[in-house]
Amino acid sequence: MTKKAVKRKVRPNINQIKAEIRDLVVKHGYDDQILLGFAKFVNGGAFKPVEPRMQDLKDAVIATFNCTSYKELKKNSSFQLFVREHNLKMTSKASWLKVYRKFVGLPQSEKNSIGDTSINGVDVLRNFLPWRVFALDPKTATVDEIKSTFNKLAKEHHPDHGGNADVFNQLKIMRDSLLAAY
Repeated sequence: MTKKAVKRKVRPNINQIKAEIRDLVVKHGYDDQILLGFAKFVNGGAFKPVEPRMQDLKDAVIATFNCTSYKELKKNSSFQLFVREHNLKMTSKASWLKVYRKFVGLPQSEKNSIGDTSINGVDVLRNFLPWRVFALDPKTATVDEIKSTFNKLAKEHHPDHGGNADVFNQLKIMRDSLLAAY
């Protein structure tokens, strides 16, 4: 008697679903909240977030600084300066996330963010990534492109038009930081 191998279908995690939703929003202009609501319905409820482990954050930061250990990383002047400037206690995951975001990038769990505080997959109240939020290339963008993109986003996110005031204020700060480089 032979037993047939039972193949279980692996369900995608929330990060994969948000990435797929983000693609559908970009390609077809669908509403991300409606798509996420439908995905939750199909899932039978909310998705469990897939957060990075603290050790994974540490390992990535250590590798980014071309170090082999935390002991070696602590001697790095750029790392020391950032930790000191932000008054970080490197015993907490929140501190490691802050360093990771600055020097490595967004953790997978924060990519393709969806919601009323997210623009182009970035939660603007959580992460300061103006080039990505404005969807511009820092090497080729002009002052006019920055201003034009800001105006488009401002119309969509202005509090007088139903937008979030905090998001609108963050967009102004991002615009100013991009224009300061010119």
